[in-house]
Amino acid sequence: MCDFIQRRHCCGHFRFIASKWCRDYTATHIRCNPNILYFETVDVLCGDCKLKDAPPCDWESMIKRKQNGNVSSL
Repeated sequence: MCDFIQRRHCCGHFRFIASKWCRDYTATHIRCNPNILYFETVDVLCGDCKLKDAPPCDWESMIKRKQNGNVSSL
């Protein structure tokens, strides 16, 4: 079984971070049942919530986008 850390962010989301991969995973890359060894709570937003709260970059307005959100060629 692979060893994991369970991290709870202040936004309420959980993330599971691998601390050690088992021999089976390193050979096959097929995930096995996680073994949670450590729980931690952090006072930061998860990556998904950070992106929602982040203001747009200064250069975001200079990118020409198509209707479906893809970047057009210059």
